Amino acid sequence: MKKILALSTALVGLLFLVSPVSGELMTVNSVEDPNQDILLNGTITVHELGNNPPFEPNEWIDSSWVETLYRPCLQNADDPNIPNVEVTIVNKTARTWEWLYYVADPETGLTNNDGKVNSCLAFEINKIGANTPLVYESLTQDSHFEPNETWRFVIQDYTNTNNLVASLFGSVGVGSGSAGDVFSSGSIIPEPCTLSLLGLAGLAMLRRRK
Repeated sequence: MKKILALSTALVGLLFLVSPVSGELMTVNSVEDPNQDILLNGTITVHELGNNPPFEPNEWIDSSWVETLYRPCLQNADDPNIPNVEVTIVNKTARTWEWLYYVADPETGLTNNDGKVNSCLAFEINKIGANTPLVYESLTQDSHFEPNETWRFVIQDYTNTNNLVASLFGSVGVGSGSAGDVFSSGSIIPEPCTLSLLGLAGLAMLRRRK
């Protein structure tokens, strides 16, 4: 028993050594649209990246926006009376984030969604499939958001009933968790923390070997 506890403690310690200091983790619910590209599906635990403050340095991005004529999702109607916006984000953290997703706040509308996260419109920020919002990576072209890297992605038919710009990521809370928020029009979340999941799986294996 003592040996198992020692191994469990060592595994958890290793998990923290190989993973950068974590910010706040939150649980979200994701539902794919079967007619769109693949999105995270089910109940998952994720980080949220955002502007500093209130986000800590290990989850900090800079952001800005401009209007664009680029249409990321050809299979969905693009209203010529509603602007498409190009959002620029810069990774100010010390780690690489794999596979980012954009999640709208309840007050934000768009037409290039792949499904919903926490009941709000969402899409993967990538260059493949029918919806290709990612238009620029300043470093390696691999959909991995590296330290000091700049990404640009497009939100099709962007609207916000609070008249907030698309580059506001100034509060903690994803989708319905940001309802009525005047500091945020959307959220950026990375792929779930697979390393943490592997650590928990390892602990489960140790228990089974008891």
